[in-house]
Amino acid sequence: MDSNGGKPEPADPENTLRMLELELMQQRAARQMAGTPYRGLRAASFLFLFVVILATLLAAYYFFFSGHLEEMRARHTPPPSPSANATSRVP
Repeated sequence: MDSNGGKPEPADPENTLRMLELELMQQRAARQMAGTPYRGLRAASFLFLFVVILATLLAAYYFFFSGHLEEMRARHTPPPSPSANATSRVP
């Protein structure tokens, strides 16, 4: 049985091709609309990743290239032990 109530459809290949193209366009549009909510989440995750990498690079610059690491090492070096000085003065 036909969906038109029993009437046979004329065999028009152009009309069939247009209907197929229309259906494919509708399916593509439906797929694009389904993926839209995740686009914002994806953009936010890339932005967060960029911020983390930028912060890491700034921290590395601060500690290694500006000399603050050397200052911290100089502050936390243990004082020389008196016993090491006494043994070096043996007569």
